[in-house]
Amino acid sequence: MENLPDAEMYPKLLARLIGEVSRAWRYEMNRALRPLGLNLSMRQVLVQLQRNPGGLMQAELARNLGIEGPTLVRLLDKLEEKGWIARIVATDDRRRKYSVLTPKAAEQVRLLESLSEDLRSSMMAGLTTQQLDQCSQAMTRIRDNLYGLQDGRTENQE
Repeated sequence: MENLPDAEMYPKLLARLIGEVSRAWRYEMNRALRPLGLNLSMRQVLVQLQRNPGGLMQAELARNLGIEGPTLVRLLDKLEEKGWIARIVATDDRRRKYSVLTPKAAEQVRLLESLSEDLRSSMMAGLTTQQLDQCSQAMTRIRDNLYGLQDGRTENQE
């Protein structure tokens, strides 16, 4: 029979560990990116633009990253200063601008992928494929539960 106090302990422990892992991952990624003059937020913008070679409108990019427009504008300004992104005016509506990676960014994005892979390998060291699969399934469920809460609040606000 399941020991009830332990069953109550696991959700608290897991929630704390999720936060600790997230903070540790952000810290290590920022440390690895610092020599390139980047941070995790800039990396996320570059990765989103790499996944969308035709470019993304600012609102769409902000939504994909889960950040506010003004925060994104500061990130785009910094990346544009480095020559890694360009803002292109839409031909059908001059008020809309798409952000795209520049050719100069291609080499940097390859380096970012390598840094990310190295960090993933280090943090997953010693875990079996089965453990990674189980963890992925659990984290997917937790994420979907949180998204369900967000969707419920959105529907209730309308």
